[in-house]
Amino acid sequence: MTWRDDNIVTLVPKFKIKEGKKEEYMKVLPKFLEKVKANEADTCVFYGFVGPTEDDHVICREGYISAEGLLAHLANVDAELKAALENADIVELNVQGPPAELEKLKEPLAALNPTYYPLHEGSFRSTKN
Repeated sequence: MTWRDDNIVTLVPKFKIKEGKKEEYMKVLPKFLEKVKANEADTCVFYGFVGPTEDDHVICREGYISAEGLLAHLANVDAELKAALENADIVELNVQGPPAELEKLKEPLAALNPTYYPLHEGSFRSTKN
């Protein structure tokens, strides 16, 4: 297997679905997927949802080639995110990636109060995906 440096920037929002809002919230998820698939082929490495759990948490797993790709994504799905937030709250938000990329996100994401996890130097990923 061949390896390369891992430079992916990941955003991991954890949503808590509001009481009685599961059906409405779940209807929005396919709209996110459609929008990302249609508009982010050059910047999105992976994108998907896991959950809901028994206590109505959903996590979005998303990775981008750069901080700019992540910011373009947020602009792309702005309407869908607003619709999702009518039915759920973001209870945790993690941003992971190379330190230089995280620095580019601190000002634009400040209002969301994320936790930043700098990628350890020497991290790698497979060239097969």
